Amino acid sequence: MHQRRLRNTFQEAIHSIKDYIDQHPLEIKTIEELIHKTHSQIGINLLHQGFRQLYGTGIKEYEIRKRLEAAAHLLQKDELTMQEITARCGYSSQSSFVRAFKDVHGITPGQWRNQHAPLLLS
Repeated sequence: MHQRRLRNTFQEAIHSIKDYIDQHPLEIKTIEELIHKTHSQIGINLLHQGFRQLYGTGIKEYEIRKRLEAAAHLLQKDELTMQEITARCGYSSQSSFVRAFKDVHGITPGQWRNQHAPLLLS
């Protein structure tokens, strides 16, 4: 029974870390910072294993996906340049941002913007 309670505690820690990522997708953070910011009592190895077990993906992969989903929302607004969005998403080069975005969404950020940006009325 004691082990089961620990397991639930670890699951709660993992859920709170996932929730933090969901709520702050553009905030670049290390695993240690995630654990600290969520006041979770879980080791790094257990977090990696448990996250994959609960969500079917690695924590860093999940973080990147969420960041690039947020980038897609930013692209729908016309007030930010591609370079500004690249920087907000934590990429130092536009080419690495474009490559990562295409891996997640199947199209380039420019194509996404053209397809999803609201049409400007003249």
